[in-house]
Amino acid sequence: MPDFECQVSQNVEQQDMEVALLARDPARAETLEAAAKQVLSGVHGRRRETVASRYKISRYDIPIRLADDSALLFNSRTRSLILLSDGEARTYHELADRSSFSSGQVNDRLLLEALVGGGHVVGAVADELAVVRDSYEEARGAKGSLTLTIAPTMACNFACGYCFQGLNKPTTRMKPDVQNAIVDFVKAKKDLKSLNIVWYGGEPLMGKDSIFRLSDLLISYCDKYKISYGAGIVSNAWFLNGEMAAQLYTRRVRWVQVTIDGDRGTHDRMRPLTSGQGTFDRILDNIAEALDQTAISINARVNVGQSNVDNVDAMLDCFVERNFAKRGNFSVYFAPIEASTPESGSAFEERLSRVEFNRKVLALEERARRLGFASIQAASGGFAGMCVAASHGGYVVSGNGDVHKCWETAHDPSKRTGSIFELDKLHNSVNASLWSQWTPFDNPVCASCKILPMCGGFCAHRFVYSNPAEAALPCPSWKWNTAEYIFSRAKDLGVVSADKWLPGEATVEAKQSGERHSLGSLQAAQARVLEKVSALHGRQIDSVMLFAGEPTLDAALSEAPAEGGRALESATS
Repeated sequence: MPDFECQVSQNVEQQDMEVALLARDPARAETLEAAAKQVLSGVHGRRRETVASRYKISRYDIPIRLADDSALLFNSRTRSLILLSDGEARTYHELADRSSFSSGQVNDRLLLEALVGGGHVVGAVADELAVVRDSYEEARGAKGSLTLTIAPTMACNFACGYCFQGLNKPTTRMKPDVQNAIVDFVKAKKDLKSLNIVWYGGEPLMGKDSIFRLSDLLISYCDKYKISYGAGIVSNAWFLNGEMAAQLYTRRVRWVQVTIDGDRGTHDRMRPLTSGQGTFDRILDNIAEALDQTAISINARVNVGQSNVDNVDAMLDCFVERNFAKRGNFSVYFAPIEASTPESGSAFEERLSRVEFNRKVLALEERARRLGFASIQAASGGFAGMCVAASHGGYVVSGNGDVHKCWETAHDPSKRTGSIFELDKLHNSVNASLWSQWTPFDNPVCASCKILPMCGGFCAHRFVYSNPAEAALPCPSWKWNTAEYIFSRAKDLGVVSADKWLPGEATVEAKQSGERHSLGSLQAAQARVLEKVSALHGRQIDSVMLFAGEPTLDAALSEAPAEGGRALESATS
């Protein structure tokens, strides 16, 4: 009988203890069978006799072979994780080889109930891709929710060589008229139920007065009209001492993302002040104060590249010496240094191959978990790619009032989608159309991917503005470490032991979740977006115009429609 884990909510970690207990409960089979029958009833409803007569294996099932011929079975749509015995694994693979099968062809009835209950087996006529697409579009267009990423200034006191914004940053601060326009924008959303704010820069705390004033105005409005309000901040932590953390926390900033790139020497070289002075010690002092004096959560992002990958372990040792795990509310995660914009500086030389990064990050993640700096490996609760850029209810507002859809374009005025002072035109520009017309379902790599229900394309920016000179591919670590992450989760839950890992299942070779994006597939996806936007605006828009930015894209709106546009008009008239 399979050990069973089914995750259907975003509160994944809260279920871990219950799952571990269930896996050891002698009565779990009876409980599972009853639950599975209930799921079957709900799935089939009135058409139960017709639909239940034929089944097929879910297109989002990912089996991982184990050393003793048993198997882990993960479904990315339902987040269900099952351990199959060697016999059950053989039965499963026999079923997977068939285009469809009947319940009568499965001798182990309880296994079938478990597979159906976890979404590993679906009705033979089920269109799972359509279900995932509907879920994606529902999440993308969620009503009543607004996420604003606000940059009170693009100025920064750090000189990080790999920064995608470049080193030549403006020093202006957000003025009250822009702040007031942001408040007016929020008030214009009459059906608003929740407002989420992310403070961003540059270094946002260099514009702290704007943060304080805007927070007070927005919180007051939301409280009056019973609108849920939450906030976080992306900061280099130079100004984030205990007092500043308290000021932010009283304004409902509940989390901070801070970047730390290695031990003292490595970090000070990669993330110095503009004066050249090191920043490591002050950042760690500030983190300690913030953790001790407030309940704010701090998530340390570690950007990993060629010159620091071998110094990250020493950084973790520094965190241990500071007792960050015991202070609570401190976590660590690892991200690759990649060149995502032409201004990305040393990132072009720093970037590791994705194979090398994901091979090395596995050991770093494992150690971070052992030290208490990371939780049990888990898939995202929703679509990881549903950021402000992909969401219809997400916007980035820069200090001068320019509106963007993505954090990574906020430094580039030519890629703005509109202005906070012209709310009625926010969605009219070609730049705005690039984001609205992008979807992961338009390219075959994403559409056929087994982790699409939790990835959702991951990074729309890399499709919309993919540049051969940058070549930052969009697939997340889950695509590169699928088997390793599934095994890690099962091991941490106590379902399997370390000696059950089968080296031949390494994802970089086995590709359990499908083919990964290449530069060619990325460019083809971008061409599809440009094709749709060209048809929408009635004129041909190519990649040269795309990188020229807003002035070039919007200058010819009054020109005669291109042939594609005329054809579209004829077809729809």
